[in-house]
Amino acid sequence: MAERKIQIIKLSVRKALPVIAFFLSSFFIVYFLFGVHYLLVVPPLAAFFSSWKRKDEKGVRRYIILLIHETILLFLASLGTANIVMMVFLNIAVPFILVFTQSTQFDKRGYYAYMLFFVYISFVPPVNAEDFLRMLAAIWVVTLYMGIVLFLLAVIHRQGPEEKILMKYVLKELSEQTLLLAMPERKEELRLRFSELIYRKTAERQGFSAISTQETKLDDMLSTLLQRYSFMVMDEDWYSELDSQRIAELRRLASFLSETAKSIGTSWQDMQIEAAHEILETMNIPEGRIRIFIRSILHMVDFMLNTASDTELQKRKRINWRNLRHEIAIRLTSEGFELRFASRLAAVMAISGLINYLIPTVNSYWIPLNAFMLLQTSTSESSYYMKTNPIGIIAGCLVEYIVYPFLPGLWGELLFALLMISMMYASKPGSWLYPAFHTCYTLTIALMTLDEPSAIGLRLLYLLIAVIIVFLVNRFFFPILPSSQFRYSIKSLFRLHNDYWNIIRMGLVSETDLSLSVDILSDFHMYYEDASRYLNEHKDVVDAGRLQEAILILWKMFSELEQIHYLVRVKSIQSDETDSVLSLISAIQKDLYPIIRDDDFPELFSKLKLQRQDIAYVIGKYLENAEKLLRYGNIIEIIR
Repeated sequence: MAERKIQIIKLSVRKALPVIAFFLSSFFIVYFLFGVHYLLVVPPLAAFFSSWKRKDEKGVRRYIILLIHETILLFLASLGTANIVMMVFLNIAVPFILVFTQSTQFDKRGYYAYMLFFVYISFVPPVNAEDFLRMLAAIWVVTLYMGIVLFLLAVIHRQGPEEKILMKYVLKELSEQTLLLAMPERKEELRLRFSELIYRKTAERQGFSAISTQETKLDDMLSTLLQRYSFMVMDEDWYSELDSQRIAELRRLASFLSETAKSIGTSWQDMQIEAAHEILETMNIPEGRIRIFIRSILHMVDFMLNTASDTELQKRKRINWRNLRHEIAIRLTSEGFELRFASRLAAVMAISGLINYLIPTVNSYWIPLNAFMLLQTSTSESSYYMKTNPIGIIAGCLVEYIVYPFLPGLWGELLFALLMISMMYASKPGSWLYPAFHTCYTLTIALMTLDEPSAIGLRLLYLLIAVIIVFLVNRFFFPILPSSQFRYSIKSLFRLHNDYWNIIRMGLVSETDLSLSVDILSDFHMYYEDASRYLNEHKDVVDAGRLQEAILILWKMFSELEQIHYLVRVKSIQSDETDSVLSLISAIQKDLYPIIRDDDFPELFSKLKLQRQDIAYVIGKYLENAEKLLRYGNIIEIIR
């Protein structure tokens, strides 16, 4: 057991080494170039480094944008010192802006490094123009240094500077996983590998952007490709279709994806477009899930290759107004993550900032800093941090009280502080060890100007104030109870069905933007996982088993919706069939929930006269599952 713990510690330290090395080197760069007062810029920039080192390098542009953001946040932090009204206003406005622009449902903590930067600067702001410029210079130097370090890490790990590298990686992985699709006995291995691929792609995914570029289009296409695979990976119904002919086609698709991955960025890339067309024309397997899946993958890869080769598109950038309106509407819903969490974060920062302003005691900025660390994106996670953080901070104060008197002079204190911050980065965030090491670091730095008992006493007092603030906000201000979040997840699954039907409705008369469907598909998977997890963890919920069956049917219906959207995009529905499909959509949407009344089904099936077998097959499967959903109408009515 002891040996295993030692191995875990070694692994944690090894994983944290790049961040530790960056922090230590940045610490000394700032210390020697600018002085001890400006060391506060290092922790938030280390947070940027920690999150960005997991992503493929995207070039110089991201660092220019970061420098602009940092300069604006530094200016706003300085502006907050003008008066109490401005301070409170900025501590409300900035959290809202950062959560809404930097966080997504995929990356709820996207706001974190930016907000941490603002918190550090806000409560020890520049005192004059000269101080502002020196602090700005320190920030720019460390940011540029971060860019150099990340570039070198990218070269060492052979990561590329363009989205095409990620595309090559995804296609190569999918080629191998397509072979596993043809092997039902290895479905668990397939699911594990696919989950790892989704995690990698999600880490690369950028937040919402209203600017449509070649890069964002490729990102949307890759996301759609993975969504289409997810419906095959997570479902087992289609395995009954597998025969030697379909297995041969899956293997042909795998070979095509492997060759396409090798061709990315080479002169052979365009030849793969012809290869995709050849497979589409020569495929000879019966209608069904596997045929539609293979065709949809080939069409999407065709779109990707054409987009990647479009030199005109590389220069073109436009604002996607429809996508922007849709995204804003989703984020402004009262039960959505962005609005609820931004409100709680703004309340915590405004209250703690006000206390810091009105009680200007030594190091009182620890109050908003502690409060910010305690507040997490969910109240359950925040409650967990409110248990572990106080334990860790008290432990850190105890260690500091014992160890600090024996530290040999300034350099001894600095080395101890840096050892503690290094151990913090090697610790698991959320554990009591993380705040313990962080407390030792901050106290050691503070004790360079304060006496030991008063610093430790203030640290504990400020912790108590921060805990009270966060507890009151979590308890009374936009609380998110697990049961309420579950209800919201169920409502969202139905709402997203209707949103997707609206996209299909638009696609019948005009070209639809993939970015809209990507967001809806991803949101659906997220809410489905949240609802399923809640039911697994709360077996005592009334009709939990039947609810699990109901949301699984919804999931299958959504997979069919995605296939319908694909078929609409490739013009499978003739112009004279559009009216009957629009009537179907209106019937499904009339009650805002896709639970169609019993007496509506005969009429819907009778009107469904489509020439193409593939679209008729998919809509027919959707209606079959919608009919099954009727059996669960009573329990869905109760929880919604």
